[in-house]
Amino acid sequence: MDLRNEKNPFGLCRFCRGDDLSALCCEAGIPELAAVRLNRLVRPPEEGELLLFPTGRFVVRSAEAGDTAASVCAACGMDGAEFTLFNGAEIFPGQELLIRIKE
Repeated sequence: MDLRNEKNPFGLCRFCRGDDLSALCCEAGIPELAAVRLNRLVRPPEEGELLLFPTGRFVVRSAEAGDTAASVCAACGMDGAEFTLFNGAEIFPGQELLIRIKE
């Protein structure tokens, strides 16, 4: 499935037999963690499941002691609602944080 298809501007993908989440994320150019968190996956996707792949570029970084959602948002220029969607409202040292890169 081509996630960059012009007819698919929202990054929607129906998971098909033989699909691999890691490979789909690589094709979309996002960390697998972004798809897992956005779709609230707690198990591998099942055949026919509709997944949303975020657009844009992301980096993964570890939260440090003293970091808060607000401080990380201020430092990286990410919207608070989007940050919470990917990382939760409460963060803790060592947590992998998804940060959208501003283009």
